[in-house]
Amino acid sequence: MDDLNYNYMALLEAILSPEEVLPDLILYKYGLLELSPKELKELEAMEMKRLYKQKWTYREIAKRFHMSDSGVYRRMKRFGGQGIE
Repeated sequence: MDDLNYNYMALLEAILSPEEVLPDLILYKYGLLELSPKELKELEAMEMKRLYKQKWTYREIAKRFHMSDSGVYRRMKRFGGQGIE
């Protein structure tokens, strides 16, 4: 698939996705944004924190990111800091 198709697919997913997702995660998924492992973890932590503020449980977030409940908590605490109970 050429880059233009990836751009269209990313845009389509961003518009039609039944769930809200940070645009950078969609761009990363289609290879349109390069992130270091640390940057990816920070971005995922931002998304986890956003979901947590929307009253998602740690278990629901963990399922979405294929992690353990405690892994989600630790990542949010490491990169998110404030607002975590």
